[in-house]
Order: sequence, then structure tokens, then C-alpha cells
Amino acid sequence: MKILVYCPLQPTAPKAHTATLRSLIDLHWMEPLDIVIGREDMAKRPDHAAGYQNLTEKYRGARRMTLEGGYDALLTVEADMLLPNMTLERLSRLEADIAYGLYVSRRAAHFWLAFTSCEADFKARSFSKDPNLCREAWGAAVETKGIGMGCTLIRRHVLEQIDFRCPDTSVCNDWYFSLDAQAAGFHQVHDCGVVCGHIDGNKVYYPAEDGGYREEAWPT
Repeated sequence: MKILVYCPLQPTAPKAHTATLRSLIDLHWMEPLDIVIGREDMAKRPDHAAGYQNLTEKYRGARRMTLEGGYDALLTVEADMLLPNMTLERLSRLEADIAYGLYVSRRAAHFWLAFTSCEADFKARSFSKDPNLCREAWGAAVETKGIGMGCTLIRRHVLEQIDFRCPDTSVCNDWYFSLDAQAAGFHQVHDCGVVCGHIDGNKVYYPAEDGGYREEAWPT
């Protein structure tokens, strides 16, 4: 399987954590693997759309690279993520159209970014709402509704049918991607054994088995 790994940089903080880049380089994979860091021309930055629209355009570019470059799948990785080195090995084995690693939000509640529902009115229910469900899912692959691009393996046939979009610039494109995947009947799965860290300032947050989180100090 030929995979493109794509890490878009935030327009307001155009950098990737060194540890994120190291975790990409350390991914175990015995087949072709190309890593692309998505950034724009710094001199043209004032002319570029900000926020979610900026990231959406970068993901659209990654989709084009995947389809035009003959790749079998696209792995999206956010610039503040820490991936275990077996991420690709595990996600690629899943019988899923879209496969996710498990991580938590950087927001105050630090809930699991794995959802049992994702609705068109932008209401969603995290696994964290049900600790027993989280314990059952821990370490296993479970069907979900997404959401997130922090550690997401998308098969080529999905990208042939779905593009990234962001009609509401106050809502991240991953919501729309989940909705479009559901509408198209694609199978979305989280591997809750692919436990990823989410860096925020001087801390990194990891999912906990009960649906909560644990944190570690992180050098700024």
C-alpha cells in the first residue's frame, strides 16, 4: 500500500512540533511512504484565508496529491500530535474506509475525539459520555462516526468520492467530512489501541481508559 502522510500547518502558528515530525519519521512501514508538510508561501500569507478555510484548502491539496500521485491512502496528521510508531500498521489492517487513531480534545474537558453520533446540526456525542463504553472500546477497533483529522487514514476510494469542504468558516472541515462519509455509506472506525498524544503549550494530553484523560508535562 502506497501512502501519503500529510501534516498541514496552522496559518496562525505555521510550525509543527519537532516531536510530531519525529513521530512521523519513526512510523513503521515497509512500503512506499511519502511525508508532506502543508504550508503556504510566507510572503503571501496576508492574502490567504484564515483559520478553518485555510486548512480546508490544504486538505484539498492533499487529496489532489493522493489521487494524482497514485497513492492508495492518505494519512492526515495535525502538527501538534504524537503518534505511536505502529499507527500505520494497525490502521491499515482495519476493514474500514476511514480509520482513526484515538486522541483527546485540547479543550478544557479533554474528551475523546471519537463519537457515537455526528448530526447535521453539529451536535455530536463523544465516547467519553459513557465510561463503560470507553472501557469496552479500549485497545480495540470500534465503529464510530469520526470526527477529527489528527490521525486519520483515508482510503483512496473515499477521496475519489468526497472532497474536503468548509461552507461555514466557524466549523472545522472534519465535521463536514464525517457527515459526507455517513451520507455516502462509508465505514468509519477508531482503533482505540492507537493512542495518540495531543500537545497544548507545556502539556500533552492522552486518552484514559475510562473516557477521561491523562496529562504529562511538555517542554515549550
